[in-house]
Amino acid sequence: MIRKTIRRCAGLAAALMFCAPAARADMMKDSPVKFPDKGALPSQNPPDMKTPQETPEKDYSIFGTPQRSLAQIEKIRAGMVKGTFTSPPPDWQWLPRTRKTLTGGGDLHILAFGDSIVADTMRSGWVGKLAEAYPKAQIRGTVYVRGGGGCQHYKDEGRIAKNIVPRKPDLVFIGGISQRDVEAIRDCIHQLRAGLPNVEILLASGAFGSNADPRIPEELAKAHHSGSAPYGAALKKLAGDEHCAYLDMTTPWAEYLNSAKVHPHIFYRDRVHANEFGEQILSQIMMAFFTSPPLGLKP
Repeated sequence: MIRKTIRRCAGLAAALMFCAPAARADMMKDSPVKFPDKGALPSQNPPDMKTPQETPEKDYSIFGTPQRSLAQIEKIRAGMVKGTFTSPPPDWQWLPRTRKTLTGGGDLHILAFGDSIVADTMRSGWVGKLAEAYPKAQIRGTVYVRGGGGCQHYKDEGRIAKNIVPRKPDLVFIGGISQRDVEAIRDCIHQLRAGLPNVEILLASGAFGSNADPRIPEELAKAHHSGSAPYGAALKKLAGDEHCAYLDMTTPWAEYLNSAKVHPHIFYRDRVHANEFGEQILSQIMMAFFTSPPLGLKP
C-alpha cells in the first residue's frame, strides 16, 4: 500500500518512517519509492505558468522562468516533508550590481545555463520568490539547458555568443551536475565577459543527480559534482580567481534531506532528478543565498 501511494506521489505522510542508513552505494536498496523503468513519476503539481520556449539546436532548449506561480509554490511547500539547513554564507563581493538592483530597484535579468538539474532549479519558481522578496526590482529569468550539459558543451560552436550574449543578462548562474572540469567553466566565463564585460556570475556545486547517498558524508564526498568533493574546492578556487560568486548547494541540500528524517527518494521523481518537493529544496537554498546578510531578508 505504501509503495502504491508513493508511486502516485500522493503519500508523503505514509513515508515518514525513516530508514536508518547503512553503508551502501545504491539508495535503491532501502528506497520506499518504486520508480518506473522508463521516465519519471508523474508530478502532482505541473508548472502552472506558461513561458516562452525555443529550441536553438537539437538537444538544447531555452525557456523563460518562473514557471510556477507564488500560489502554487506555497501549495507545494505546504505538502512537503519539512527539513532544515544552515544558510550558505553570503558572497556579495562579486555581485555588487545585483545587490544594488535588488535593494534599490531596476531591471535584473538572470540567465541560468547547464543541465537538467539547472532546469529543475529554475523550474522551482525561486525567481518569483526573489521578486517577492525584493519588490523594488523587476526580475526575470531565462534558462538555457541541455540534458547532461556542462560548460564543455556550451564553450563550443559559438553557443555563448549566439544564445547568451544577445539576451544581455545581468547575472549568469552556472551549476548542475554535468560539469566535466573547471577549465571548461573558466572558458565560458571568459567568453561571457568578452561579450558582456559587466556581467556578474554565480558558480554553484551540484545536488541530486547520483546514487551517492546524502545520508553518508563519505559517499557524498565521492560524487564528482559535490561541494564536499575535490570538484567543490576547485570550483570555489575558480570563483575566487575569476571574480565570481560561489554557492555550495550540496551541503544545505544534504542537510535538508537528513533533517527531514525520510528516505531521500521522497524528494525524487526518478533516480536522478528532483520532484516538485525536491525542487523546492533547491529553491529555498537559492533564496537563502540571495537573502542572507547583509541584505537581511528572510527566504
